[in-house]
Amino acid sequence: MPTIQLPADLRNRYEPLADRLDGFDSPDELAEYVLEATAEEIERGDTDSATDSADDEVVEDRLEQLGYLEK
Repeated sequence: MPTIQLPADLRNRYEPLADRLDGFDSPDELAEYVLEATAEEIERGDTDSATDSADDEVVEDRLEQLGYLEK
């Protein structure tokens, strides 16, 4: 599988997020998750900004259920 190299500034932003979100061992894992989730949203046609905040809550709830996020 081809790999994507994160730019240094993005890696620096994702590193503390990956540490904070339990379940991601590296910024690369977090970036892969974000890219996959974004691709799924685009494929479903879920790009309406009116539903973004509701979607954010659903994603946060799911991440919490999976143990990736603690509230």
